[in-house]
Amino acid sequence: MVDAQHMRQVMEDYAAAVSAGDKEAIVSFYAPDGSCQVPVGGPVQEGIDAVRAFYEGNELAETLVLTGPVRVAGNEAAAPMVAKVCFDGVNYELDVVDVAVFNDDGLLTSLRAFYSLDDLRAV
Repeated sequence: MVDAQHMRQVMEDYAAAVSAGDKEAIVSFYAPDGSCQVPVGGPVQEGIDAVRAFYEGNELAETLVLTGPVRVAGNEAAAPMVAKVCFDGVNYELDVVDVAVFNDDGLLTSLRAFYSLDDLRAV
């Protein structure tokens, strides 16, 4: 099983990579058979090629910042975050909880982002 501190660090590094717009770094956290669902309820991108295409084809949050401790149980981690985004020239914040599953090599096999655009707050 992967070390809890490693999972916490990956979640911190993931948020930093999103904030930096570093899509290659984001993809590097995923296992070859990894998947992402952003947001939950949307399509699941399965396999590294689909994950890469998703991140390359979508705008990232301007910033993604942890708002509390990353919680780890078994091989899963949950991270409370706030995303800052801009739509039509208006800046918003959005609370997000990312839930990740890791393989024994410490790579993401699944990342699911829980949020609703109904919860956008103008800032």
